[in-house]
Amino acid sequence: MADAIYAFQSTNEYLLRKTVAERVEKLGVDSFNFIRYDLLETSSGDVLEDLQTIAFFSESKVIVVRHIEVVLEAPQGIINAWIKYFEKPNPDVILMLEISEVIPTTSPIGEAIQKYAYIEEIKDPKQEEYPAFVKELFESDGYQITDAAIDVLLERTNYEFNLLNKEAEKLELYTVADKVIKEVDVMKLVSRNLEEHIYELTNALLANNMSKTIDIYHDLIARNEDPLRILNFIVNKMRELMHIKLLINKGMRQDEIADYFHISNGRAYYMIKNSREVQLQLVEQHLHKLGKLDFDIKSGKIDKKLGVELYLLGV
Repeated sequence: MADAIYAFQSTNEYLLRKTVAERVEKLGVDSFNFIRYDLLETSSGDVLEDLQTIAFFSESKVIVVRHIEVVLEAPQGIINAWIKYFEKPNPDVILMLEISEVIPTTSPIGEAIQKYAYIEEIKDPKQEEYPAFVKELFESDGYQITDAAIDVLLERTNYEFNLLNKEAEKLELYTVADKVIKEVDVMKLVSRNLEEHIYELTNALLANNMSKTIDIYHDLIARNEDPLRILNFIVNKMRELMHIKLLINKGMRQDEIADYFHISNGRAYYMIKNSREVQLQLVEQHLHKLGKLDFDIKSGKIDKKLGVELYLLGV
């Protein structure tokens, strides 16, 4: 049965699609015998019907199905139909499931996948593997990228593969003439996102670097960011730091924390690093101040812009 049904599991959308695309390419099927379905857009009935049809002038065809997890909430008849197919798949069809959400094996669908499919879990590269991955990403398109450019790109995309892939397309279009991507190109085209600014602001705040904290805040205000939105991001970062510190104290490893938050290993590495550099008591003090400030702003006791600035100044 494993020869007919494959389940690829990953919370990383980019790596999930890339892996499935590579497997399909290796099979060498023509375009007439390759179909992709998304169960959020296509009914199970239509997909199951196609799974039962023979290949078009070929020994086999490949059908990729995304969002199989929606079947968990489907009527019992549809669930039974999928289980029946898993038990006795069409030998002319290779079914590939793209699974981005964990499907519990206690559910009938999860149990059937576990029993009848060949399962491959796609893990994020280790932190030290990211630069080589980025270089390979560009080289596969015939481009070169400098080591300095890779470092800036990873920093500005926060090790997020989907964002990294989008920015890679932008950089390739910009450097199409010589196909060489330099640090200056990345700095010009890849902007820092709000989360990255808040990350820097929070680190500066906890390090008591007042001038840097205020500079970043004023920069965000100049970009028309709402003070309340900035405040909420700071609160989330502080809570995240506290949460990670508690998980570390429980003995959780980097890979376990990455799985817990559904993030890459690279991002987990930096989150753990930051949490270890700050005292839990200091984070608790900031959360207490932030809670009071949020109440004062929403109750009209203080202007939101002034209130956030006074908080950042330690007043």
